[in-house]
Amino acid sequence: MTHIDDPSPERREHLVWNPLWREYSVQSPGRMRRREGATDCPFCADLTAGRIGPGVDAWIRPNDFPALTPPNGECLILIYSRDHHQRFADLTIEAALRVVGLWRRVYDDLSQRYSCVMSWETYGAAIGQTQAHPHGQTYGVSVVPELLQREMESVLLAEAKGQPCPFCATVERERVGTRCVYEGEYWIAFVPPWARYPYQTQIVPREHFSAVDGFDPEGDAARELAMLLPRLIRGYDLLMEEPMPYMLALHQHADARFHFHIELMPVGRAPGKLKLAASAEMAWGFWLNDALADSAAETLRSLWASTAQQQGGHTGE
Repeated sequence: MTHIDDPSPERREHLVWNPLWREYSVQSPGRMRRREGATDCPFCADLTAGRIGPGVDAWIRPNDFPALTPPNGECLILIYSRDHHQRFADLTIEAALRVVGLWRRVYDDLSQRYSCVMSWETYGAAIGQTQAHPHGQTYGVSVVPELLQREMESVLLAEAKGQPCPFCATVERERVGTRCVYEGEYWIAFVPPWARYPYQTQIVPREHFSAVDGFDPEGDAARELAMLLPRLIRGYDLLMEEPMPYMLALHQHADARFHFHIELMPVGRAPGKLKLAASAEMAWGFWLNDALADSAAETLRSLWASTAQQQGGHTGE
């Protein structure tokens, strides 16, 4: 596999601490040369060059243009399918289970060396997807990003006050409320009242565990998740009347007091209209949402019924 490893100072990344915002960012000049607009697919090349055998349908490869290198971090690409044109939303339950398995494999590996393991998918050219082949990414990072740190601080603050895990409390509150989109045996999905995007959903396990290693990647909880995530995205597609650009992010932590969850952030607000971060959001962190969470959830619940076509022979319900 091609892996660019140029140690020259102009290509090395730098972790930068902002003392005003009390957070780290990364300057990674080597990524200015990555393959935007290239017609050849490096992930298909894994297949045509024989680097991936005929029995492998999903795999992990190094990022050819990593934003981080050791000891600051490591960057991996998670390939979802051999099919260049298949989306995550199109995967069968069995195929989506393979993606869950990739999340577990990279976590088991990178969590041994890094403070944070960030797994995510960015779908849609409108928000920065540069390779069409279905894939996600994982970064092992030597520092804890500011948002994850704030979530952990909320957990610790609740503990100090003798209160239950705030995520466990959220599960009990939202699973029966008007913002709930899906209530399953192992997971709930709801539009949080503080959603930044009109149809943002948070997917939280009923059981408390801190990372993707907290459930069997081939068990019933994983199977329900493999049904739930693609089906939610198909609902977004119906809402937008075309494939919805979105970001999907796993929030996890090595501290057992943390509560694993997934943020699904679609950037569409109506057919042909996107909700992109603008000045109020980017300059001040003051997010403006054009939708009420309860109304958005009601819309998503109605679309859920329209996405009941089978995934690999099973609806998951």
